[in-house]
Amino acid sequence: MRLRCLTLCCLFLLLPTLTHAKIVLKSGSHLYVMDDDGRNVKMLVERVDKRMVWWPFWSPDGKQIAFLRDRPIVPKQTPTSAIFIINSDGTGEYRVTEGDDDEHIASWSPDGKHLVFTSDRLAKPGTAQNDAWRIDIETKALRRLTRTVSLTTEVAWSPDGKYIAYRDTTEGRATIHLMRADGSGQRELVKSDGLHWRDGPRWSVDSQSVLYNEFSFGIETVVIHNINTDHRRVVDTPGNWSIHSACFMGRKNLLISAKPPGAEKYDLYRYHLVTSEIVNLTNTPAINDYGPDWIDDAVLSVAPQGKKK
Repeated sequence: MRLRCLTLCCLFLLLPTLTHAKIVLKSGSHLYVMDDDGRNVKMLVERVDKRMVWWPFWSPDGKQIAFLRDRPIVPKQTPTSAIFIINSDGTGEYRVTEGDDDEHIASWSPDGKHLVFTSDRLAKPGTAQNDAWRIDIETKALRRLTRTVSLTTEVAWSPDGKYIAYRDTTEGRATIHLMRADGSGQRELVKSDGLHWRDGPRWSVDSQSVLYNEFSFGIETVVIHNINTDHRRVVDTPGNWSIHSACFMGRKNLLISAKPPGAEKYDLYRYHLVTSEIVNLTNTPAINDYGPDWIDDAVLSVAPQGKKK
C-alpha cells in the first residue's frame, strides 16, 4: 500500500511536465497556437480591418509571442508592418516599435529582453534598403547592426546568444549571412552564386547549425548548415514539394510548411531527421498554414540560469 501511494505521488509530481509542446503559426488570415501533434487549435491573433498578421515567434520562456501586423492601410501606398508582442494566452497585445518604418521578422534574444528585426528606417528615399536592428523591449533603445545598400529581410538569433543569422539580397542574389550579436564579424555563411535563392534562416537547439530554404531550377529543399565545419545536409524531403518555411522541433524533428504536388495550399508537416518519417499535422480546407514556430513547454519550468524554479 505504501509503495502504491509513493508511486501515485511520483506520478502527480510528474504530471505538470508531461505537457505538449506548442506550435504558433499563420493560418489563413489569423495566428493560431496548437499542440505539436496538430490538436487543440486555438486562435491567438485575429486579422482586423484587412491588416494582415504574420511571422509569429515564441519568446524564450514561452510566455509571449512577437509577430508582425500591418499598419492601417493608406490609399496609393504600399502596406507596411510593425512589430507587436502578445501574451501566449492572447492578452496584453502591444506595439514594440515606433514610427512609420516598414519592419520585418523579429527574433528574440535568449534572455527575452531584446528583439532583432529588419527595417527600412534610415534608408535612402527610393531605394530598396533594409538593415538589421536590435531593440531593448523595455527602454525602446535601438542599435543598428548592419549598414548595407542591400535588402536584409530575415533574422534569427542563436539560442546561445552569440550569433545572428540573416538573409541578405544583393543584385538579386539572396543568401544566408552570419554576424555576432553586436553586429561585428559579418560574413556569408554560404557563398552567393546566382544559381540558388536562400532564405528563412532558423537555428538548431545547440546553436551549431542554421537551417534555411534553398531554391534552384524549380527544386526546393531544406538545408542544415553547420556554422563551424560548413558541412551541409540537404534534408531528404520529397523532391516535388513546394516549401514555404521550416524550423527545428527539438533535436530530432523539423516542422515544415509545404505544398505537395497537386495540392492547392500549404500544410504543416513534422519530419523526423533520423527516420525521414513525415507526419501531416494540419489540413484545413482552402487555407494556407505557414510561418510556424515551435517551443517545448519544458522551458516554462526552467529558469534562465538553467535551474528548476
